[in-house]
Amino acid sequence: MIKVCLPLESRETLEKRYTDSILRSEEILIGLVDRIRREAREGNINITVRHRVKTFHSWYAKLLKTAASRNHDSGEIVITDIMGIRIVCPFLEEVKTASALLEKLFYVDEVDVKGADYPYQFFGYESVHYLIRVPGESDSGGICEVQVRTILQEAWAEVEHELVYKSDFSPLDEPLKRKLAALNANLTLSDIMFQEIRDYQKSLHKELKKRRVGFYNSIQGRGGEKTLDLWEAGKGSFSPSVTDPGIISSDTVDTLLLKGLLAHNGEEYEEAVRIYSEILKRTDRKDIRTVIYLHRGMAYFTAGQEGKAMSDFNSALKLDPENNKARYYRAVNERMKGQYPEAFEDLALCLKSDPYNLEFLTARGETHLAAGDPYAAREDYRVVLRIDPEFKPAQRLLGELED
Repeated sequence: MIKVCLPLESRETLEKRYTDSILRSEEILIGLVDRIRREAREGNINITVRHRVKTFHSWYAKLLKTAASRNHDSGEIVITDIMGIRIVCPFLEEVKTASALLEKLFYVDEVDVKGADYPYQFFGYESVHYLIRVPGESDSGGICEVQVRTILQEAWAEVEHELVYKSDFSPLDEPLKRKLAALNANLTLSDIMFQEIRDYQKSLHKELKKRRVGFYNSIQGRGGEKTLDLWEAGKGSFSPSVTDPGIISSDTVDTLLLKGLLAHNGEEYEEAVRIYSEILKRTDRKDIRTVIYLHRGMAYFTAGQEGKAMSDFNSALKLDPENNKARYYRAVNERMKGQYPEAFEDLALCLKSDPYNLEFLTARGETHLAAGDPYAAREDYRVVLRIDPEFKPAQRLLGELED
């Protein structure tokens, strides 16, 4: 941080002062960036961190502009953005997370949400600007400016800098202003839509994970002890509102699928089957129907209706003969019904295309055990644990055999 007193010294003197301080600024900046990146990695925060030290030309131009605005008064000027860090986030959600990280790591002198006060009809990029204190520096500690924004906000900032900041608009440029406003509105809307899509996908994946655990636990004993730590994933997300029959008529296939999973994971299997069946009525797309047959088959299976489950798994395979998930679920169903040759045949086909799949290998071990061959079961569990020593289902099953 360079303090300059008014009236200004000569350009030559100021450039020498700037050059003498710039190496230290670069060292400080690299240290700040390393700290942010390290903390982001440890916190599993997906961000890109860029940095720059302001050139003398840019610094001097800003200094002159600031001095002119002071009307030649005496006093002190401090340009606070000599050191600059830019944190670029893929989604709006990470802007909040990255901002919280900065507030945790550094003493914040100032926060400014750029663009937040723009009227809707004006264009301008949005981002969060921080002035942070540099730890361990003398005087007031040195100041670094940190900007936090999304990828689309970053794109707009770059364009705006060239087309707006460096240009003087005249009254004749109103059509250009309207075009820029429309572009900015589209980018802002895109950011919101990307976040909404991501929120939906996260909810869907959480429910899919929970559903798979519920299916596995149903194999272990139909409501017996839950054997996987993953069971805790997504707890508390079930909403009773999905059982309202009036909701289905206006829902999209996407929202119906999520509601079906919520009912499924809430152990409301009849409701889940009703929603999955509604989706099947609405679409002829083979890929969607395959997925829904799998979900409905798992709901039937977990509810103890193996015959209907088998029919759905067969329907999925008819639509997609290479679908290993359908073949695996059918093999599990066959094992539960004592159809061991059929189960081994399905599992062999699964492992032919995916020989290191832990679930397939574990299922084959369980089928060997059910068929009366504990030695072969033990070998399969050992293969699983050589691939992943932390795979808990195989740990438990092998432990039970060796006790």
